Amino acid sequence: MKMRLFLNLLLISLFFFSVNSQAQTKPPVNQEDYIYEGTSTKFAIMVPDVLHFKVGVETAERMHVKKNGYKFEMVVIGELAKEIVENEDLKSYLDRGIKAGMNFTVCEYALDLLDVNKAKIDKRIEIIPHGWLRMYELKDKGYNVLRS
Repeated sequence: MKMRLFLNLLLISLFFFSVNSQAQTKPPVNQEDYIYEGTSTKFAIMVPDVLHFKVGVETAERMHVKKNGYKFEMVVIGELAKEIVENEDLKSYLDRGIKAGMNFTVCEYALDLLDVNKAKIDKRIEIIPHGWLRMYELKDKGYNVLRS
């Protein structure tokens, strides 16, 4: 329960940081890295939109996922499944996330509903049958899971 509260607060604070930084004309001040004091080493977040995609990547970077040996998976669902193909700006975030040690999956069901050409999905993103079911599987494997 503490972990869920911690991650929810983390996402909320990152949301306000992102909104705040977009409104500023000068670059935002660097924030300190996050000190995670829990015992879990496996995290999964399901994201349906661009804002939460960016915040999820920034969270993984600040938690030093790779350095700390954590597992961190982002499950892409909804409109983001289309944006991940069409929005070139997201490629830099994908690069950053992979560098930070994240794994990315995208919901095939969403791709089909949104008529997205699967051949255009970045090869570093695994296509999975269903995002919700993936989250249930990750939960069963001991991941702390969130849906943004």
